[in-house]
Amino acid sequence: MSPVTEILYFTASEEYKKNSVTLNGPVAGVNKSYVGYETEDPTVAFWVNDWVSKEAHDDFTQKPEYPELLAAFRPAFASHPTINWVKFEDNKGALGAPITEFVTFTLKEGKTMDQLEPLVQELHTKLVGTPKFHGDSWAVVIDKPNVYHGILGWDTVQAHWDAVTDGPLREVIDRVKLVADLWLVHAALKPHTAA
Repeated sequence: MSPVTEILYFTASEEYKKNSVTLNGPVAGVNKSYVGYETEDPTVAFWVNDWVSKEAHDDFTQKPEYPELLAAFRPAFASHPTINWVKFEDNKGALGAPITEFVTFTLKEGKTMDQLEPLVQELHTKLVGTPKFHGDSWAVVIDKPNVYHGILGWDTVQAHWDAVTDGPLREVIDRVKLVADLWLVHAALKPHTAA
């Protein structure tokens, strides 16, 4: 069993934005949780849970209190949540940064992971030493074998854009776009503690 990150995002309800929906905690099997809003669209909320394992989550969903917890969360959602499960090697630098970049690379038709993976590794390597960068981690989404997910930590959103406007990082990203569609947002996450 290895750690797995649950990334959940959704349009937040007015009730949630007014802080009238309380997130319970702690949950057995969760190492750490983070919550925050997307910077590009502040109506979108992110909940990120660092689980001990996917099995720990699955076990939790079988507990008697799970339906009650789920019912307590529903008022937070103004849209159906999107959930990605990813086995990142190390999520601490990216999730602990002032700004977390969430990015997915979804393979274009006819393209393969054998074409994408070396580009992701090259991007990871070239990010080392970038100013105002806190670290990154990349992995294939567990139930979406054609999607690579990355989390990257930055001091600010502008620090990210400054790093990729031109130069070696821009060149790698342009090559990634030849084999995959890119989705990218930023969020200002904070560690979530029990209410």
